Amino acid sequence: MIVYEHYKGGNQMRKQFKLSLILIFIFSMIPVSANALDGPVTASGIQDGGIGNSTNYLNEAPNISIDQKVNQIIYPLFSTPAIKEKGGTLTLKVDTQGKEAGAWIVKLKQNNHSSLTTDYDLPVLSVQQGQSYWRNSSTISDVTVKIPDNVPERLYDLEVSYTGNGQRITDKQPHSVKIIDQFKKDFTFLHLTDIHVGSPRNVGDPDNPTSTDPALARETGMWDPDPNKRWLYLQKAIKEVNLKNPDFVVLTGDLIFGQMNPQEYIYEYEEVYKVLQKLNVPVYIVPGNHDFYAQDATLADGAKYWEKYFGPQYFSFNYGPYAHFIGYNSFDWNKIDRSGHGTVSVPTWGGQVRAKQLAWIKSDLENNAKTAQSNQIRGLFSHHNPLWRDRDIWPQTDSEVQKYWQQYDQQHDPQSVDTLALGEKLGLKYDQQWHGENAQALIDLMKEYGVTLSLHGHTHVDNVTKQDGILYTTTTAIELTGKPWVGFRDFQTSDGQITSYNYEEPGHSIPVYENGDTKSGIMSYQADYQSANDGTASSQKITISNRLKKDLTVSIPIYLTEGSYKTTNGEQVVQNYSADGKQYLEVKVTVPANDSKVVSVEKN
Repeated sequence: MIVYEHYKGGNQMRKQFKLSLILIFIFSMIPVSANALDGPVTASGIQDGGIGNSTNYLNEAPNISIDQKVNQIIYPLFSTPAIKEKGGTLTLKVDTQGKEAGAWIVKLKQNNHSSLTTDYDLPVLSVQQGQSYWRNSSTISDVTVKIPDNVPERLYDLEVSYTGNGQRITDKQPHSVKIIDQFKKDFTFLHLTDIHVGSPRNVGDPDNPTSTDPALARETGMWDPDPNKRWLYLQKAIKEVNLKNPDFVVLTGDLIFGQMNPQEYIYEYEEVYKVLQKLNVPVYIVPGNHDFYAQDATLADGAKYWEKYFGPQYFSFNYGPYAHFIGYNSFDWNKIDRSGHGTVSVPTWGGQVRAKQLAWIKSDLENNAKTAQSNQIRGLFSHHNPLWRDRDIWPQTDSEVQKYWQQYDQQHDPQSVDTLALGEKLGLKYDQQWHGENAQALIDLMKEYGVTLSLHGHTHVDNVTKQDGILYTTTTAIELTGKPWVGFRDFQTSDGQITSYNYEEPGHSIPVYENGDTKSGIMSYQADYQSANDGTASSQKITISNRLKKDLTVSIPIYLTEGSYKTTNGEQVVQNYSADGKQYLEVKVTVPANDSKVVSVEKN
């Protein structure tokens, strides 16, 4: 969002100038090389030719370039994973990029969280000509595979290999397939938003750009050379998400900062892609305004980075027969409207959905309605909330507001330079929420097709609004500017209804830090292992500390040497199997509010 992104009041220009100097200084401290990302980045860059369809982004520093993540596999992806039952089928979409393909091999491989190494072959049942609404290619294959019954329930990387014009080609998508025993009628999911990797606003008071706070700087870990200390606030949130072990996670944009200089997308996109792989649950991701800026004469187009790292800007998915969700891009502006100039300044940061995407959303809802069961939960999620429209929020008594909307109505796709400049001025004065088209059209579609849930971020503040049978929830930020605290929202369902979504009233999310105290650095809950959890120990003790005001149920993953084990204080062993000479157990534990519990695991 942007509540703290532009600074208001009489000292606004002076504060912006100070912030610009600080941002430039911070950027100057970042190593301008691929090594700043803890590893080589291999793909070469192609400079954008100006306003138009840029393909890449930079050739000023040849030692920095993007490492494209979305290549041949275009579904499922890290950002649009597939959740599938054992014994079922999965249809992949693979773009062979002009090559005649054959001899397909598809595997599930252990992800970076696992101490196991076993791969699972997915037998290919059929290969047919396919197509994609977001990837323009005439050589997309729909590859349908079988999920064997012996695949353990967990999140996997997907590997696809085939022969293309005599050459063996292999592509991989991390964390893109979750295998389950069966879909749950009563399922859980979490909503996270505004994580802002690379944001300098974390290090001090956002209303005072000259301030720094050692405690906040520690939790930020701004480009700390030690990856374990970098973006510590986000890593702590991810640890808590993994312990909650929801059926899936929804992440509604502003993954990065993207507003310091035209080069930063190169290292911020790489960094956030890496950090998010610490999640051990399926995550569905849509962009926010910070992810999509086209900075400095469009030298760096965030929309193109998104496509190469995360894939589609909008999509839908089912959680079995029990839920249908649409993730959409609410920063759907012409490239000119997204173009910034210089450090910090961007003219447009509010929401919009244009006609093409709106038509896709309508078509998706229509198709879902043909097969949906009566108690299916239907939800939409995006960065901006369509309830909050600048046309309603900006005061009509302001003559410049009247002038802006007159200009906007004359030309708005793209806006004229004069209109953009005036919109930025008014945005600094009144902020930008839903700034453009089709907010009401989206709401009308939700009402028409029985959508009952709408999830959003952008404001860095918790808010819950019920209107016309639709629950609109805006969730606070993971970035340290979140109010009333840094947090995420936990959704519980029962028999087709959302039964729980607040940690406490009025509409507050779960705090990442104890009592919402960011500076303390103390997590609201955590699990501490006595021994290394890597399959080398033959016994284990785990202390689960719950500092929340409510009881907490978590899932504890445990890797031990192969054998038969008994547990103490674990209410339910939900998984227990051997592989690669190791034993994997997953134990579910409920810990009372403001209490702790020790789970012991020993050989029989």
